[in-house]
Amino acid sequence: MSGYTVVDVETTGLSPEHHDRIVEIGVVYVSHDGEIQDHWSTLVNPQRDVGPTRIHGITARDVADAPTFAEIAPYVLRSLSGRIIVAHNARFDLRFLASELVRAGVPLARLPLAGLFPMEWSAAYLAASSRRLVDCCRACGVDLQEAHSAGADALATAQLLTYYLGASTYRPPWRRTLEDCRSYPWPVFHGSYAELRMLHRTDVHARRDDEWLDRVVSRMPRAADPRIDSYLAVLEWALLDGFLAEHEKDQLVAVAQDCGLTRGQLIDLHGSYLRAMAEVAWADGVVTADERALLGTVAASLGLSAHDVERAIRDAGAARTSTAANAVNTLAASGISLARGDRVTFTGDMRRERSEWETIARQHGLVPAGVAKTTKLVIAADPNSLSGKAAKARAYGIPIVTEDAFERIVASVANSG
Repeated sequence: MSGYTVVDVETTGLSPEHHDRIVEIGVVYVSHDGEIQDHWSTLVNPQRDVGPTRIHGITARDVADAPTFAEIAPYVLRSLSGRIIVAHNARFDLRFLASELVRAGVPLARLPLAGLFPMEWSAAYLAASSRRLVDCCRACGVDLQEAHSAGADALATAQLLTYYLGASTYRPPWRRTLEDCRSYPWPVFHGSYAELRMLHRTDVHARRDDEWLDRVVSRMPRAADPRIDSYLAVLEWALLDGFLAEHEKDQLVAVAQDCGLTRGQLIDLHGSYLRAMAEVAWADGVVTADERALLGTVAASLGLSAHDVERAIRDAGAARTSTAANAVNTLAASGISLARGDRVTFTGDMRRERSEWETIARQHGLVPAGVAKTTKLVIAADPNSLSGKAAKARAYGIPIVTEDAFERIVASVANSG
């Protein structure tokens, strides 16, 4: 054996048997003497909904361009073969690893995978308040930052392993586990290794909010006759919920290309749209904190700044004329509406239980059901969701909105037919 491989995974849920997938993996190589030799981590596109973002901090937008597990499977196999696998909660992590490897076509001859389970040894080496990784780290002075990040958790677990090895004078009591790992019949990978494509959390979090706008501009002709109404129609549809999902940005890129819009024209159009939203906010004579927050969210999606928000609010407030009010009403009416009998679909790990949302929908005369061509609206925990429902909705051209947007929209149902 050439050493230890420490692994940590973040997942869409708790059970691979119920189709949960890995959304991030962290790998650390540790020598038999406890020296941390190398490490890597990447987000993973689970090809389904990402699950509890509130726990692992990963959104569908984050993993949209990440490699699938099948792409990294040869490298994961090479990281594990002939080494002692370590995971703080090995029973959880190794079940997911095995499921993903099998799904990727790796023929595992014996399950479950054999591995070292540091959680089991915490009581022997530490006076920790619990067996949780964060408490074990605190007990032995390991600085765990960004808990529930696979890369950070794997590095912290590797440092715990180093501590345990030192405390046992490098004669650890897990001899049985070592024997099981040594005898594990790993398959030999005979294919070619494609370039390892990794995407880190820091990569996606460092993206500027208006990066997509630059993508529009980079492919624009220098001069054209723009069809502004076409672009605004798509923009208004995409911003029904005050949020631009990644697939909606891609659609705007395509429309802007087709219309031949320049960056300057796009910025002017987006500024006008923000101004119109500010006029809607002023319609009742006051801009509330919630309305200001929504304007900020939209502005960020459009590549505009907080200064642009304040200017839009100020200018709209100073220009509250009857003409402006008519324009505002026209814009407000362009959004989606629901009527009794409309079919709606819920998807993702939502703020409320799905059954509660479905009850609310029924109370307003709506019909909660799966996605079909007759579905009027899909409500997602994350509008960038990769779930099957969201994918089908995009194929049918059905709007996908957030929970907050649904709450605003559904209020109109009570007054409909």
